[in-house]
Amino acid sequence: MVTRSRPTTALALAVCLLGGCLLGGCTEERNEPGHVRCTEHEEERVAVLARLPILDARPVGAEATGGFSGCGEDDSGDPVASHAAHTYRSTLTESEIRAYYWDELKKDGWRNASTAIAPEVAPALAFLRGISCLVKDIEGTRVVVTVAFDPPPGSSASPAPAAFAVTATDQDPENLQSPC
Repeated sequence: MVTRSRPTTALALAVCLLGGCLLGGCTEERNEPGHVRCTEHEEERVAVLARLPILDARPVGAEATGGFSGCGEDDSGDPVASHAAHTYRSTLTESEIRAYYWDELKKDGWRNASTAIAPEVAPALAFLRGISCLVKDIEGTRVVVTVAFDPPPGSSASPAPAAFAVTATDQDPENLQSPC
């Protein structure tokens, strides 16, 4: 008669649970805001997006202030595309910051895919005005990058220095014709 020791039994149980999760598609619950019922694939995509060089790029004098990411569902249960962002503060104007990112994005192979830009308006000018849809294929998924300001420029509470976020978001594969 062969008896199993407790460590062997515990190991067998762990292997069964892991195998069940891999086959059943368990979600990983993180204690991080914005990560609600994310699948393992969504968490992997967040990690890929967080490592994109464009998120680390910043104009001279801009100060890194943090970042955020998310995936899964929002509080209402609606799906949230995998995304990652870095946040900054700068004394530059919005147009100076946007001009910097336009140049960096173009150098890094991002391309304009906006359907909201009239044909007679140059994409660089539209980007400077806040209309942007720059995309790139990242490991088989189309990713959209945006630059957003908080509060939005032109509001009476606009801070000096400007606070802004550079965000990379996986595009919904069902909405490839109209990415922005």
